[in-house]
Amino acid sequence: MCGIFALFDPSLPAAELEALTKKLTALLAHRGPDEVGCHVGKGFGLGHARLSIMDPKGGHQPLVHEPTANALVHNGEIYNHLDLRAQAVATAEARGEEAPMYKTSSDSEAILPLYAMHGNDVVSMLDGMFAIVVAQPDGETILAARDPCGIKPLYRGWSASGRTLFASELKCIVGQCEQAEEFPAGHYWTPQTGYVRYFRPAWLEPNLDPSKALVLPSGGTGKVRAILKAAVQKRLMSDVGYGLLLSGGLDSAIVCKLMSELTDMSKIKSFTVGMANSPDIMAAREIAKKFGTDHYEYLFTPDEAFAVVPKVIYHLETYEPELIRSSIPNYFLARLAGSHTKVVITGEGADELFAGYLYFRDCPGREAMQRETLRIWDHLHNVNLQRSDRMGMAHGLEARVPFLDTTLLEEAYGHVDPALKLHDPKEGRMEKWALRKLFDGELPHEVLWRTKAMQCEGVGTDWVSILQGKCADAVPDADFAKAAERFPVNPPHSKEEYYYRALFNEHFEGMDKFVHVWKGGCRAGGAAWQSAMYTRAGLADTQQLKHGLMEGVTVQTEAGTGRKRQLQETA
Repeated sequence: MCGIFALFDPSLPAAELEALTKKLTALLAHRGPDEVGCHVGKGFGLGHARLSIMDPKGGHQPLVHEPTANALVHNGEIYNHLDLRAQAVATAEARGEEAPMYKTSSDSEAILPLYAMHGNDVVSMLDGMFAIVVAQPDGETILAARDPCGIKPLYRGWSASGRTLFASELKCIVGQCEQAEEFPAGHYWTPQTGYVRYFRPAWLEPNLDPSKALVLPSGGTGKVRAILKAAVQKRLMSDVGYGLLLSGGLDSAIVCKLMSELTDMSKIKSFTVGMANSPDIMAAREIAKKFGTDHYEYLFTPDEAFAVVPKVIYHLETYEPELIRSSIPNYFLARLAGSHTKVVITGEGADELFAGYLYFRDCPGREAMQRETLRIWDHLHNVNLQRSDRMGMAHGLEARVPFLDTTLLEEAYGHVDPALKLHDPKEGRMEKWALRKLFDGELPHEVLWRTKAMQCEGVGTDWVSILQGKCADAVPDADFAKAAERFPVNPPHSKEEYYYRALFNEHFEGMDKFVHVWKGGCRAGGAAWQSAMYTRAGLADTQQLKHGLMEGVTVQTEAGTGRKRQLQETA
């Protein structure tokens, strides 16, 4: 994981290109604290801030392919890079050409020989999370691409003068060009073709073309566990070790269980964040105990959390309140993990694939379920994945997400019947019931059947309301009365929203189009059905998140439904 920057401007002399490339790449130093590299060619400069994970000593970037002089910057990981190397050798031999020679064991280097052989089609060969820019020596032939889910960020900027820029974060583009946009996930771009969608599985077609009929799969979940285990195995690729973000929820617990089948867990560091005796802290302790990880916690206070909001918004590059609430504890979590390791495995994505959010309790049927899970998956790059990437990279930490492996996406959306994702307490089915059943008896009971909590909820059941109160105290009534006048685009509805918006404008004024705003102010607002579970202010009833692993709480969680029996707090 790294930060990448690319500048194409034929009007600038080489010295100015190099100076500007280094200056703007330096803004990404938090993403790559190990070293910064720069390559300047005819009318272009490539910059790379490196977090050394694969081939730490030899995998410097930008990379240059000696036979062609093509240059590359890459952010992310290519999990099938060994297969790609073998494929390039086999292709060269079949063509009667000299086999490519590799100078490093970096996964990034595998891209260049195949690009020389296959051109833009190389993008569809990559299995991983990535943002790449390739420049040919003429400075005019360019390929940029982003992974299918948008796990890795990328922005593009341009001006009428002919300048084009690419960067991992928005802060490198502000003030450097006339137009800018987020690079769409699952696409590549060249000056000749513009954007081309290379990731187009059949299950995604209804999202891409609403006129096409929605085909509902009718299969079971029999293959899910094996596919997910293989996805976890891929993501254990590292020359510097790895850890685990352990929220105490179902998804990270499943990842922990599968890791225990693949590696020695006594050598794995796990990390959790929250307030004292919070649902996440207490559940994570139980998981770490069961699987024997070397477990670390960070307990934060509301005052400490409020104080870090400006830093969170600077790195997150948004003012969307639901996302910021989750990103604040994620900032502390990444800081903790980043002080111990460079790589962590996470459970992100499971709620989109298997309908984990509590508003799905009101989903009326199979078709609505399929459409809604696809809708929120399509927004992941602007929400959960943006949080995971930006908070991690603020502390030089790479987060890997096995639930978003493309093979698992195909299974979850193309084969598993959405009826299996429906919540039906009468039939003993709570949120993510089908996924939970695959691990029945293998996880601690209270964790396996624990009620879904988003990170801003699991770190403390009353934490969001405390945060909102602190935001309200920081915004004068007179300022809030003029909110719509000051912020005519997406005007704030509360003092909390106003506070975030004012901080955003300190760095990114006029960049509203890069902020994903949920309809109705929350994720559930865009669903085709009504639900009272979530509001603009967050989860309506946080008391349902308490569980029997918390001190002072006596509860028995019912398998299947997740109902709490005899819930009471002792003095």
